[in-house]
Amino acid sequence: MTGSYQTCPGAYQNSSTGALEPTTRHLKTYPGLQRAAERGAPVLAICAAIQVLGHWYETSSGERVDGVSMLDATTSPQETRSIGEVITTPLLDGLTAPLSGFENHRGGTTLGPDATPVGRVTHGVGNGVGDGLEGVTQGSVIGTYMHGPVLARNPELADLLLKRALGVAELPPLDLPEVDLLRRERLRVR
Repeated sequence: MTGSYQTCPGAYQNSSTGALEPTTRHLKTYPGLQRAAERGAPVLAICAAIQVLGHWYETSSGERVDGVSMLDATTSPQETRSIGEVITTPLLDGLTAPLSGFENHRGGTTLGPDATPVGRVTHGVGNGVGDGLEGVTQGSVIGTYMHGPVLARNPELADLLLKRALGVAELPPLDLPEVDLLRRERLRVR
């Protein structure tokens, strides 16, 4: 599918407000995102969107909520929030430069055998289950706990999603010194 690209931003999960449950119900009732992904449309899931797109997630109050099962992943709360810079070595085909972002989540996401990680953590927490991995990819979905904004901080990832959306193998290069400056600054956090 060309010319289409979907982004699922995160949402703060709060046991008293249940911020993720309405999103999950909506996607189950109106499965347009699932259908687009099945047709090959690239989907970028950020933070809590990973949890909604997985098999299930557990709220901070202990309730297990079924997700939409686009990702072979499950999420349970960590004891403490992961807040700070995260840097990874990419494991996703088509990416070579380190990925960076700002993580702010309490989810501990475990990947199943049909999902693969986006990267191996070199700084920060990542998926939060102690395996040194960050993010998830399966089919046309790429999920990450990196905020930051993730695409501005990682032009190679942005280009990968654009190439998939446009159905092209290459994009013309852009000379953006400010992006290079931002990347150098953020990668210095190590």
